[in-house]
Amino acid sequence: MASIHPFRAIRPNSIYADHLVFTTMQAESVAGDLNKSGSLPPLKTLLETAARQRPETPESQAEAFEEINQTLQNLLGKNRLWQEEKAGIYVYEIAYKTYRQTGIWAMTDLADYTNGDIKTHELTFDDNVRRQKNYREHVGLEGNPVLLTYEPSVAINRIIAESREKYKKASLGNREGFHRVWKIEDGRVIRKLVDIFKNIGSVYVADGHHRLKSAGILAEEQRAAGLPVYDKISTLYMASDQLRMEEYDRVIKPEATIDKDFLMDTVLENFYADRIRGNKPVEPIEQGQIGMYAFGRWFNLIPREKPRGTLAERLDVSILQKQILAPVFGITNPGTDVRLKCIGGSKAIEEIQIMLESNPGYFAFTLCPMTVEQLLDVADASEILPPKSTWITPKVPYGILMYNHRYPVI
Repeated sequence: MASIHPFRAIRPNSIYADHLVFTTMQAESVAGDLNKSGSLPPLKTLLETAARQRPETPESQAEAFEEINQTLQNLLGKNRLWQEEKAGIYVYEIAYKTYRQTGIWAMTDLADYTNGDIKTHELTFDDNVRRQKNYREHVGLEGNPVLLTYEPSVAINRIIAESREKYKKASLGNREGFHRVWKIEDGRVIRKLVDIFKNIGSVYVADGHHRLKSAGILAEEQRAAGLPVYDKISTLYMASDQLRMEEYDRVIKPEATIDKDFLMDTVLENFYADRIRGNKPVEPIEQGQIGMYAFGRWFNLIPREKPRGTLAERLDVSILQKQILAPVFGITNPGTDVRLKCIGGSKAIEEIQIMLESNPGYFAFTLCPMTVEQLLDVADASEILPPKSTWITPKVPYGILMYNHRYPVI
């Protein structure tokens, strides 16, 4: 089940939207545009990443949060952003040249998460959870949604199709793809959606474990302290057949010299290893294949034995963690180890190559993307994968629809 609610979104003025919302795909849509000369900085820079660039002291963070809150008010006051007058639930779509992904955007009760009605599949990074909790507490702004998924529903698909035909759309994008939003204000349709989601089957986290966990922790603290509770969270629901899984790879910056013989002996004990002709990066296309870059060479690794254990333990990301990252590099807690960097998406290999060219002493491991079915099976079995095991699209750009808990108006 899912407990959804309409909300009054904060949206960019269409005149400034192309400057405020950075819609280039992949990493830039997550990191924000810092390179548009002569334009307004994007909302993610103005309202989120500015705090991360400050020293993490109470005084410095307090100043950063105060500046962000003031910036938000200035953007609203100057009509760069608009606070919608009437609450609604939204149909969101991202359309690429060859496919599109469409879902329902609404607020969801955090109780669905804390009660276990929303199923998870990944561990989280403690540092990320702490930072996001502090931001949520002192700014209260949600710039993009947690991505949730469910088994396809004919009833929800019908409402999405009817809404796309009936309501006026807002569109934002470029040659790579367009982001479109249709607002549902009709009370009858909203009540129907609320009832459908209330009776839907299992709901799963696709992307947003850290935001959910940090929001849940903050709500408990606020409730215990007798403070107003931020008890809802911005969520985008997409049916499982709308999601796309992409590769999520690992790069390691070792703190000490890794003995080549020790690494290769450990690897060969558990894997068949083949050098790659031309020394080209390995991009696995099937489960049970892992690419490894070590000491200037790329290798293709195949487990010597069929993995055993739970569903999660049989997946490549867990095999890599157990048989290489822990015994060779001493990375026993990937959620906190600063030597481990996870890089995902369609441009992951390009980013990894740039890193390896600049840092030949680094190591890299590439993995075949998990399937949506594997993700749901792991969650249904109440099992947990290592942090950053999945890279799932869409990645919704910051600022298309926002909500501020400090000034709730749902």
